Amino acid sequence: MLTFFSSNLLWSEGLYIFFGIVVIGLLGFIFFRPLLYITLIFFAFSLYFFRNPERVCVQALNDTATLICPADGTVVDIQYNRENGLEGYAQKISIYLSPIDVHVNWTPMAGVIEDVIYKPGTFAMAFLPKSSELNERNDIIIRNAQGDSILVRQIAGTIARRICCWVNKNEQVNAGFKYGMIRFGSRVDILMPHNVMLAVGVGQKVLGGQTVLGRWQ
Repeated sequence: MLTFFSSNLLWSEGLYIFFGIVVIGLLGFIFFRPLLYITLIFFAFSLYFFRNPERVCVQALNDTATLICPADGTVVDIQYNRENGLEGYAQKISIYLSPIDVHVNWTPMAGVIEDVIYKPGTFAMAFLPKSSELNERNDIIIRNAQGDSILVRQIAGTIARRICCWVNKNEQVNAGFKYGMIRFGSRVDILMPHNVMLAVGVGQKVLGGQTVLGRWQ
């Protein structure tokens, strides 16, 4: 329980939300008690939303060819194009994060951050396929020691309007490294070459940093 509070991202990524809760809570305490109770409920939800669990993918510890799911949520779409017609990749997996999912993001594999690309955009519903192209998003490209690369895309949704990315270009990362988060409902896309054998399917519930996404062949 102590770790839940000490590692909670509300104190860093949601600090202004915390200060807002304190101010509104004080006003409610002084002038309108029902507002205080509503504020306390929102504070409890914020603590839950900004939780920052430690996750381990056991398979990845024993097999460097294993790719790890970068986010909690539900797999809502899988696309395949052997001619690399998906922005230069052959496969794209989309994971939708509801407001009650953990919103921390993990790196699927070890490697070097080849690029970090932020693109502004709209805030359409994150579960819609077009959100990958239209919404505000942040891409990281990771290249492993074998020269293979993947792209992981954080996509803001209608409610989630802030993307946090904690890595920089040319930074070396390990598999399962916490590299960012998206606030409230959102989506994460993973674009990969054809030589990855997927281990997930549409409709499957996955855990970031723990569920096996696939394996290099």
